[in-house]
Amino acid sequence: MLSAACKDAIRAMIYISNLSQKKEYTGKFISIHKVAKDLRISFYFLSKNLQKLVKAGLLKSHRGPTGGVKLAKKPENIKLIDIIAVIDGMDFFHTCILGFEECSDENPCTVHNLWAAKRQEIYELFNNTTLKDAAENIEKFENIKV
Repeated sequence: MLSAACKDAIRAMIYISNLSQKKEYTGKFISIHKVAKDLRISFYFLSKNLQKLVKAGLLKSHRGPTGGVKLAKKPENIKLIDIIAVIDGMDFFHTCILGFEECSDENPCTVHNLWAAKRQEIYELFNNTTLKDAAENIEKFENIKV
């Protein structure tokens, strides 16, 4: 459903959100190298995607030895759907799951009605989950590195 780039961006945003709550990182920029290393994500691909989030106003960036990224908004003001919209776009929530261009409410494919309901549920999940919610819930998985 979500691209690997989108999943990585969401994981990175959760990680950045969690780090920014720690005393030593409060208000500071977090190195993209650190994020990439700790999450085992390619620095090149991560930096490309984080730059998209900067352009969208979800992150702030700063170059230099103390540079990196930090959240541009409070975690409770960033929804997962905001990240998805920037990285993958919203086509997933508006197109046929089987890829039929002509599929619509008026001309449904065989799974159109089933998919429409599930698609709405998935949209609501991402639209109703903030970065703060996701960051708090990830702590339940002590053995899983975000």
